[in-house]
Formats: sequence, structure tokens, C-alpha cells
Amino acid sequence: MRSSAQFLLSAVTVILALALHVRAQTFTAFSGSACDGDEGSTVPCNGACGDFRNRHSFHVLGAPANVLLFEGTGCTEEGFNFGTEQPGACINVNTGTNVQSFICG
Repeated sequence: MRSSAQFLLSAVTVILALALHVRAQTFTAFSGSACDGDEGSTVPCNGACGDFRNRHSFHVLGAPANVLLFEGTGCTEEGFNFGTEQPGACINVNTGTNVQSFICG
């Protein structure tokens, strides 16, 4: 009995860990305007400020996420709230300014 309970607990733990991993939000920016060109690093959507220099599009994976873009580095100066983006949708960034940084959360 005890080994069956331990196995069940282990199986539930693995399933929960996988479910949380699949729902984790990630952000990737691209140099092209259609999520093409040079691909930047994939980073977690955790509310931290990230670099968006020389990028013109992005997508979010895992779960919907709110994205803010900024004219200044360090998430300063004028900001643009792109709203809640759906996973996998390519978003072209055409604000009329040179976007330098982002926050995804």
C-alpha cells in the first residue's frame, strides 16, 4: 500500500510541475517585423525590464501576458501598453518611435 501511495504522490507532483511549466509565460523579440529575422533570447514574463533594442516584433508563449514597451532603456521615458497578448500571436511593433526596452508580466 505504501509504495502505491508514494507512486501516486510522485505522479501527481510530476503532472503539476508539467502543467505549471506549460503555462509559464515567455517573451521573445525579433529584428524582423513579422517575428522573423534575428531572434532574441527567450525570457520569462516576470515583470522585469528587458532589452528591446533593434527589435521590431515579438511573441508571448505559454499564457496570455501584458506587454509594455518603452522609448528609453531601463523601461524609462514614454511607455506603450500593448495590452494582453495571446500566446503565439506575432505582434509588430510600430509605434513611430525607437523602442528600447520592455516589461512582460
